[in-house]
Amino acid sequence: MDATTATSSKDDAKALFRKGVDYELEGFHYEAMRCYKQALKLDPDVEKKIADEEFVSRSSMDTTDENNLSDECDDEYDNEEDLFLRFQRIMGPQICFPERTQLTTHFSALPPELVLYILRWVVSYDLDLRMLEQCAAVCRGWYLCARDPELWRRACSKFWPSNVNDLVPYDGSWRRMFIERPNVLTIGCYICKISYVRRGEESFRDNTNGPSFNVVYYRYLRFFSDGRVLMVLSYNPPSKIVRKLQTREKAPFNVCPGHYRLSGKQLFLTLDSEDKERDRELNRKLGWEDNTQRKTTYNMVLEISKYKTKQNWKLQCT
Repeated sequence: MDATTATSSKDDAKALFRKGVDYELEGFHYEAMRCYKQALKLDPDVEKKIADEEFVSRSSMDTTDENNLSDECDDEYDNEEDLFLRFQRIMGPQICFPERTQLTTHFSALPPELVLYILRWVVSYDLDLRMLEQCAAVCRGWYLCARDPELWRRACSKFWPSNVNDLVPYDGSWRRMFIERPNVLTIGCYICKISYVRRGEESFRDNTNGPSFNVVYYRYLRFFSDGRVLMVLSYNPPSKIVRKLQTREKAPFNVCPGHYRLSGKQLFLTLDSEDKERDRELNRKLGWEDNTQRKTTYNMVLEISKYKTKQNWKLQCT
């Protein structure tokens, strides 16, 4: 059987099935059953194919109506109207609309309360508000959900447990408070690159110096939303260290854990160098002299500032 014959038989099956539907609506059940049997012999999947075609047709009509409504709302747009209010007026209770025809349940079927709960997981324990801003760029409905005041209030309360209800300087916006008020970034880490030139050693034979060396090392500071901080001094570049600072367990052996406290623009850090208890125990067993460095506490005071146009991207020693 060639392709033309197969297509013709499928079209005949659809015609017979639709004819059977008409017979059934008119009350001629015997003739309807005869048409159904003939159609199923030509194409066993004819009923499913017709149902899919009707679903696609209805969905296309609904999408066209929604687009027309959206276009009408766009035409009525006032340049002085707030973007949040404009999207709220256009979308109403809906979150989003499927761009293409869907045969399964679309994301738009979820209630707004459940979407906000999902966005809490997007922000996560590390307060990744940058990811929330990326979600806001998906569509109008997601923009409205990502601007929900409760999400931003929870983030502000985690950074500033006290004195967090004064929204007057920020026009009553929790989001604006989180962006403009000094805080540390808990996604990624702060990196300081230190470099200097070390002169070569002087030769005793001809009083000349050996080759000079360009010494480079890095200081890494990784902050967590619960007040913990990790500091690492290493000659390894960021590509090898940053990924190890996601958790305390993955951190390098020479990490200095500690805590930080935020007061205005100032950041107070208390860091402890690692106490090498295992090395001291081994020295005692072997009878060697214990030269292991004891635990040392470091106190640092840093000031939060902006780098170019990026808020809170720079830490300066005070």
